[in-house]
Amino acid sequence: MKKTTKLAVIVGAAALLSSSALFAGTGKTFNEEIIIETEPTQWWNAELSTGWDSLYMFRGVNVIPGFEGYGSSIYWTDLSVTFNLTENDFLTIGTWVGFGIGDTNYKELNVYTAYTHTFGNLAVSLGYSYYQILSATNNIYSHELTAGVAYAFEIGSVTIIPGLNYFFNVGPDLDQGGFVPQTGSFLEARVDAEIPVYSDVVALTPWVSFGTNFRYNVDSDGSPFNGGNNAELGIALPIALSENITVAPYGAYSYQWNDLVGTKENTFWGGGSVTFAF
Repeated sequence: MKKTTKLAVIVGAAALLSSSALFAGTGKTFNEEIIIETEPTQWWNAELSTGWDSLYMFRGVNVIPGFEGYGSSIYWTDLSVTFNLTENDFLTIGTWVGFGIGDTNYKELNVYTAYTHTFGNLAVSLGYSYYQILSATNNIYSHELTAGVAYAFEIGSVTIIPGLNYFFNVGPDLDQGGFVPQTGSFLEARVDAEIPVYSDVVALTPWVSFGTNFRYNVDSDGSPFNGGNNAELGIALPIALSENITVAPYGAYSYQWNDLVGTKENTFWGGGSVTFAF
């Protein structure tokens, strides 16, 4: 599909599930996107991604702390369909399922949808996500509204996408089955890049982001707070095995200074994914 279409797809996904590089996948850890500059040949596109992360890092927090606070790895699968409503309007619907590995029975289900409109190389997106912890005995879940904006520009052969993603938790509250405080929100400022290495087959996709917390995450005492949450950087290496199959290993680092629950001050993790595009 053409660049504006691809930008709409990745911005729509990022505004819902942002956690790693835009060019690096469509699940919780974006591990495979490469911009393809050809005209769309169908009115819909689908992607099936599956991957493994050495830690489940989500908005600066180690979700499954595990042994000595280090954390459990997670296996996940994401399926999304994007409908090209017009040349500049796109609707994405998807679902993501994650399973903790090792001494944990953690299971999570996400269902999401996003509408994206492009203005040339500028893309704006609004969306909704439903989260449920399937392994919880007391039915922990959350409803979330999302918004994102990003702009793509090129410097030589390098594509750079600065953007903002905002997440607002509608509820329920913690004492009513929610897993983050009701009306808590999270703002992420990020810059993603794609650096071609070999034709359209291999690329480097670094990213850097800064998260600001508004009573969304809590510290180790369980207290919500306002202010800077964490700084994150990473790099992925998407490799196109064919026109429809991409694999992408990645590595990432996060620094947090608010004693986030279950999360070390300095956290390194990595993983990989494979994506099938239809």
